[in-house]
Amino acid sequence: MIAQFIAAFDDIVIGRFNKQREERDRIEVRYLYAPKQRIMHDIINENKTITLPAVAVSVGSVSRDESRVFNKIDGFYYTGTDESSQQFSKHIKAPIPVNLNLNVSIISRYQTDVDQILSNFVPFCNPYVVISWLVPKKFGLAVDQEIRSEVLWDGNVNLNYPVELAGNAKARITADTSFTVKGWLFKDTAGPAGNIFTIKSNFIAEDYISEYESLSAEPAPIESTMLSGAPFVTDIHYNDVLLTNALVINKSSTEIESEPAPLIMLNGSSFTHIDGLLLSTNKPESYYTNTGAFSSNFTEVPGLQLSGLNITDFSVVSDNSLTTHLPLSVLSDIGRVSLVPYNSAGFGTSLNTFISSGEEGNLTSGIPETYIEINES
Repeated sequence: MIAQFIAAFDDIVIGRFNKQREERDRIEVRYLYAPKQRIMHDIINENKTITLPAVAVSVGSVSRDESRVFNKIDGFYYTGTDESSQQFSKHIKAPIPVNLNLNVSIISRYQTDVDQILSNFVPFCNPYVVISWLVPKKFGLAVDQEIRSEVLWDGNVNLNYPVELAGNAKARITADTSFTVKGWLFKDTAGPAGNIFTIKSNFIAEDYISEYESLSAEPAPIESTMLSGAPFVTDIHYNDVLLTNALVINKSSTEIESEPAPLIMLNGSSFTHIDGLLLSTNKPESYYTNTGAFSSNFTEVPGLQLSGLNITDFSVVSDNSLTTHLPLSVLSDIGRVSLVPYNSAGFGTSLNTFISSGEEGNLTSGIPETYIEINES
């Protein structure tokens, strides 16, 4: 905040004039972060010289701003990134509102220099100026968040003229004033707080409740909804044909290998956030061992593991659609095939789609599954 304050005022340029009020020179005013007494000591010391005019800035006091303490806010959660660009959720504790009192001293040999410096900031501090800075980089926010802090001038300038001087001393004029910066001090944040994968909500469809007891007399209609970060498959297409039940392919391996790999399209949700795509079959586990087994632990379902052939040549068209080609090596063998998109929140499967588990029943009552089965000719 101090650096932002100095940056807002340190571009002052003053002019030097002759007796005819013609400008003969332009001088940039130096800003130094140090108490006025330190600047004066360096000027007097013959080994150190400071070009005047100069402005000294130092912290006078730091106090908590009671007017900006609303209540016991716990803070907020946000999505951030670490050094490896991995996303995570972290918790920023509520920052403390503080008033930073800054002492500002103008030191010059000439009254006209002091007047020009004052005219560069006094007219603009009515009622205040605003400086902009960012939430500390340490928190690793995915998007930079701007903080705007008011800078209030106290409205007073105390001038000090050289009344008594030694014979070899040079006359210097000082002008003292102060500013208050309304800033924030952040608490250190803990490690990642974990991610929210599922949100479940219940809604009571009741427009008017006369008494509390009426809820227990007749159960009010309740609608439940769930928002999940796991991918969900609504339907599967085989060569642009929607599958409403199992697809049985009766072809020899030689016929299959002579044709292009079939195009598979999955429709659903949350496909832009998947970590990968698995091809699952009912073949023995040795099949996966020979073709590159995949196993993953899911944060939302501890202990759950999936195994399957990792498909790498898939394309995410949108959040609701992805495409891939069914490997010919799979079609050349006999078995049932389904596709499983997954991420850390969970997985979806083309075996149990929206169509296969519709209003007519469920899988246990005979609704067909939308798998692909390869049989011998």
